Amino acid sequence: MEVNQKELAACLGITSRRVRQLREEGLFQFAPGSKRYSLEKCVQEYIEFKIDEETGRKGNIDKERVSAEHEEIKKQISEIKLKRLKREMHRADDVELFLTDMLLHFKQKLTLLPPKLAIGIIGETDVNLVVKKIEAGVKDALSELAEYNPDEIERTEETTEGEEGEE
Repeated sequence: MEVNQKELAACLGITSRRVRQLREEGLFQFAPGSKRYSLEKCVQEYIEFKIDEETGRKGNIDKERVSAEHEEIKKQISEIKLKRLKREMHRADDVELFLTDMLLHFKQKLTLLPPKLAIGIIGETDVNLVVKKIEAGVKDALSELAEYNPDEIERTEETTEGEEGEE
């Protein structure tokens, strides 16, 4: 049987506001595909809640939950460290530093391209040869972006070890 919040509160002998509070704490859930409560399920949940509250089991459950969350976080940290050791993951600031450096070199090559090409094609009358020289210069500049090496992203060992101690 499905009931609304007011009806559930009346059945449990509590206020509608308390039903809302318990729902926010994760106690009552709406019936699947509905905005109403399953009376049978909510009554059972409320009985278990009151028993736990009276026997003090709630405190133990909270400690267990916190401990489980802590263990999950430690597991996630270990997985991240393992991925970093396998070079499957890098620190965001290391990647940013690497990409900034790579893009600065690319910009520098592009900036130097016109004067370098001008010297090579000055006085050239064959358009095809001029195009080939320009293409070669552009490909050379683009090669700067193609030279990705994950080992270059890594920081120095002293920096990495010092920061892991802080974690």
